[in-house]
Amino acid sequence: MAVPKRIARVSKETLYRDLKGEGILLQLETGQYYGLDDVGHRMWQLILELGDLDRVQEKLLAEYDVDPKKLGADLDRFTALLAEKKLIEIENAPSGA
Repeated sequence: MAVPKRIARVSKETLYRDLKGEGILLQLETGQYYGLDDVGHRMWQLILELGDLDRVQEKLLAEYDVDPKKLGADLDRFTALLAEKKLIEIENAPSGA
């Protein structure tokens, strides 16, 4: 049985700005601002560019010298927090999609 792809999409209620290399997010519904550190900002950029969280992880592994399991766990925590704060939505798509 194929494992579904996890696709992340930015919520319609989220504004993003890159301010001199810093990632700033605003959740319009709550009025909450969030700042991203360097790695979080790179994760966010790749989510915007790729959507597919497996591809995001592959790209990050190519860019950073990090254990794949640790990176996967960090990306899972990061995306879960973004989803909890309603900054992104995560859906499962068939693996052939």
